[in-house]
Amino acid sequence: MLIAPPEILKVAREFLGFSQEQVEKHAGISRATIQRIERGVRDLPQYVLLLQHFYEKSGIEFVAPTGKRGWGLFNHNTAGKRRRLNKLVRRVQTAAKPKAPTPKKDPGVPG
Repeated sequence: MLIAPPEILKVAREFLGFSQEQVEKHAGISRATIQRIERGVRDLPQYVLLLQHFYEKSGIEFVAPTGKRGWGLFNHNTAGKRRRLNKLVRRVQTAAKPKAPTPKKDPGVPG
C-alpha cells in the first residue's frame, strides 16, 4: 500500500465533509496529529496509515499515481448517485436608489 501525500489526505477528509474534530472523535487520532499529518510532518508514518485506513473505511478510494497521472480520489459514498454540479449564480445587485427627500410644507403657506 502506498502512503498518500498530506495534501491528498486533507482533500479526502474534506471530500467526506469531515472536520478535524470529527476525524479525531471517530478515528482515535488527536487533532494535533491530524494537523501535523496534513502539514506534511514526515515522522508519523504509523498515524498516516491509520488515517488513510480510516478514510478508506469511510468510503474513499485512493488512486495511486500511474504514468504521468498523479494521485486521485474516488468517493464510493456518491457512486451511482446522480448529482448536479454546483453552479455559481451570477446575481446582479442593483443599488437601491435613495428616495429624494420630500419637501416639508410650511403650515403657514397655502398650498
